[in-house]
Amino acid sequence: MNIKNTYVFLETEFINKVDLLNFISKKALENKITDDSKILFESFLSREKEASTGFEDGFAIPHAKIKNIKEPSVIIVKNKIGIEWDSLDGKPTSYIISLIIPDNANEEHLNLLSSIATKLTKEDFKKDFIIAKDPNELKKVLVKGYEGLGAKKVIKKNKHKLNIVAVTACVVGVAHTYIAEERLLEKYTNEGHKIRVETQGSKGIGTKLTPKEIEEADLVIIATDTNVDKSRFAGKKLFESKIAKAVKDPLKLLDEALANAKIYNEASGEFSNKNGVYKQNQGVIKHILAGISYMIPIIILGGICLAASLGIAKAIWGPSAGTSGPNDAYPWNPLAVMDKIGSAAFALMIPILAAFIANSIGGRAAIAPALVGGYIGNNSSFFMPLPGMPDVRTPMGFIGAIVAGLLIGYFTRWVNTWKVPKSLKAAMPIFFIPIVGGVGISVLFIYVIGGPIGWVMEQFSNAISKAYSSETIGLGLGLGLGVILGTMAAFDMGGPINKIAFVTCVALLSNSEHPIAEPMGALAAGIPVAPLGMGLTSLLFRRFFDEQERSMGASAFIMGMIGISEGAIPFAIRDPKRAITCNVLGGALAGGIAGSFRIQDNAGHGGPIVAILGAVPYGQQTVIFLIAIACGTLLTGFLYGFWLLSEKGTIGSLKEAYVMYTEKTKSDYNELFLEIKNEIKIDKKNNDAKNRDKLYKKLADKELELKNKLLVAKTAFNEIKVNDKNHTVSEKPNTKKYFLDIKTNKANKLKELTQITVYNSSDKKEINKLFKKQKNDIIKNYKDQYLNKKIDLHIKYVKEFSNRVN
Repeated sequence: MNIKNTYVFLETEFINKVDLLNFISKKALENKITDDSKILFESFLSREKEASTGFEDGFAIPHAKIKNIKEPSVIIVKNKIGIEWDSLDGKPTSYIISLIIPDNANEEHLNLLSSIATKLTKEDFKKDFIIAKDPNELKKVLVKGYEGLGAKKVIKKNKHKLNIVAVTACVVGVAHTYIAEERLLEKYTNEGHKIRVETQGSKGIGTKLTPKEIEEADLVIIATDTNVDKSRFAGKKLFESKIAKAVKDPLKLLDEALANAKIYNEASGEFSNKNGVYKQNQGVIKHILAGISYMIPIIILGGICLAASLGIAKAIWGPSAGTSGPNDAYPWNPLAVMDKIGSAAFALMIPILAAFIANSIGGRAAIAPALVGGYIGNNSSFFMPLPGMPDVRTPMGFIGAIVAGLLIGYFTRWVNTWKVPKSLKAAMPIFFIPIVGGVGISVLFIYVIGGPIGWVMEQFSNAISKAYSSETIGLGLGLGLGVILGTMAAFDMGGPINKIAFVTCVALLSNSEHPIAEPMGALAAGIPVAPLGMGLTSLLFRRFFDEQERSMGASAFIMGMIGISEGAIPFAIRDPKRAITCNVLGGALAGGIAGSFRIQDNAGHGGPIVAILGAVPYGQQTVIFLIAIACGTLLTGFLYGFWLLSEKGTIGSLKEAYVMYTEKTKSDYNELFLEIKNEIKIDKKNNDAKNRDKLYKKLADKELELKNKLLVAKTAFNEIKVNDKNHTVSEKPNTKKYFLDIKTNKANKLKELTQITVYNSSDKKEINKLFKKQKNDIIKNYKDQYLNKKIDLHIKYVKEFSNRVN
């Protein structure tokens, strides 16, 4: 069979990987493979960040899976010169086979694409590919069968023959998954071992391991870049690694596995490859992000249910009504039920975050105690006030969840290192860890942490209440208090600081003798800024966010409109320095504006919804309130976006090339350092002092090499950026004229298209469909022209930088 969309480009002259991938993306657009070359280009780059797609002998297989395409495509490029691709053998790359895969590709397509990737393990395929002279010949080589034509296998007799089972899985699940399978089968069979490999790719689980094969296995190797279920390997010696190691050097992987594999106990979570590369890369942030990945669906479920139910209820019954209607007249109406579902989801959100942070560190045994700890920490009624302190009124929120998750996770990991009698091992995850861990974290929150937090909260609350109750409050004090409340609202997005302000403002608002609505007005303006700002950034600066984060941004924006600040939590935990700083500044601005003008909010809630529904008095106050939110949102959104731009650079810019190079170089060397350290540990076990000394020297040399590379890159960047900037300034009139011309051209084409549509309005359904498509094509063409001009403006200096660092 054949791939319908196969395109070949010969004799190209690119000098770096980024330019070549950009070329492939543009050719995909020209040949109508995709309607968005930018998304394809970003997908290629994202895949390269996961692990290099450079193979051996000058070949690379960049691949991307994207939406809105129906058929898979292959673009072949033969480059005149070899370029750096971080290949497995360290050699330059000249032969590129790029795979463009539909997000919903069928099994037939996936089988074909994976077969192309695995042909790179066949010597005859590579030879035929290299000597092919024209596009048609290359296409024939691509689909020719090479299953039995690889390098001749020489079976070695190994005194310690092993039964090995392995699982391979990469991020996209098309190329590396199956290449790793081929490499493991070939190398381990040659060594005289018996091996079975289970692939978990885009086309599902292939050659599934049987219970008998697992039972008879001496060793289990998990070579993946994604999470796989390991429960069936309980009781077996198991070793985890990134898939790149299985592709690059299977025999070294086997040596590391034999030296470092541990018995996996699924019931207790007792598993730790202390010397494994994959586990060494797991830092505290990655554990927190693992917890967030489980929390996000709960946030979306709860946020949408709460936002929709509350918004609709206030639209029907007025700003003071809840989801049960006026005076709770309709407690079981659909909106009230939806509100209950949303509240339940939000109640689970914090415990789930705690549980799965702990699970990422300590395994399944850590889930139960962390779940309890997260729940206790999120309920202020459980906290005992210390002597002389007031009652605790605010929970610990997601800060408590992180504390509980980390403490329980590392406690569980520590307990699993204990040497206990075999008869007690089964009891550890069922009795000891849940009881000691759960009771311990709960006691810590109830008796130690909760009380002081309550005292601090009470001091804040009293200070704010006293300030607003004063008869001398004026513009300056109103501005200052508004800034404070807006900052507190945006700082931890529903956490303890936010709750201090909220509880205080509600208390002032509900004072029967003298209700004060101004504090709630300032707070209500600050509450939605974080989710609205994060949603705005994910919309306008899409390249810095993956698909899941963009979806989360859209949900956060909706939540912000209804005054639910928790939608911004994942962004704050993902990038705390930038996100929280921008949230605080935006919240302070919104709160300051509302506080200065003494804006009132008569409902214990925030966000634009309270102004729309009349809780903020209609008229001038409504306008100023919405302006305050808009100003805060714009400050947060654009500040965060431009902060990312300043550190990462725009697409095609010299800064982007520099940042990508430094990030990639550091990542590659970190991986290399871990490999060398693994080898040192293996040599320690083998008492090979001579080789160990060589490895220590190699490690020191590589560290010096990294410093030198980064210094060269920084020097090159600083020198070239002067010329780049001067060139940009000198070309500014021409660039401005070009942008004006393409903008005018776009406007004229849209106007012409509208006139044609009006003129041919007989078949409205068909005309509207055609109009929409042509309109999108015109806008898309404009965006591509704009982006390409930006890239072309800097390409000379990007190439100069690449030449100097490569």
